[in-house]
Amino acid sequence: MSADDEAPVMPTAAEAEAAGESRTDAPRVVKVAFWVWIAAGVTGVAGAVLFFALRDRLVEAELRRRPDLDPVVLDQSTIGLSWWLLAGSVMFLGFFALLAYKARGGVRKARTLLVTLGVFAALFQYTIGRVGLLGLVSALLIVVAVGLLYAPAARRFLAESDER
Repeated sequence: MSADDEAPVMPTAAEAEAAGESRTDAPRVVKVAFWVWIAAGVTGVAGAVLFFALRDRLVEAELRRRPDLDPVVLDQSTIGLSWWLLAGSVMFLGFFALLAYKARGGVRKARTLLVTLGVFAALFQYTIGRVGLLGLVSALLIVVAVGLLYAPAARRFLAESDER
């Protein structure tokens, strides 16, 4: 019998677990939650890009409403706010993607971090994001995603992965 004809060697249980082969597939609710988190992040980024693109119009509208404001200060504040909103939204999207991926893999801590991050993201949308329609949609998607991660099937899945 040559070396090519030998039967493959079965990995040990520790090797299989380290490779992630002992995990069961995530339930549908966890997979849906992953995509809802992604949608919430993308919606937040879209709102930030829209604010960034329309910032000159917002300054003009505010100056018409309140002519006593200094146009230079208002313009500089709006530019800073738009960059802050864009950077923060991209950051939240990245964290949502990473943590939702980890939750889909069965990491229970990722769910806790997503809830905490979701609260901060919703507050970020309401305080910095000036509560636009896309900010409201993003916050609603965050609430839905959190709810999905606490559905009974998701709770069982995340509890089982902690026991392994």
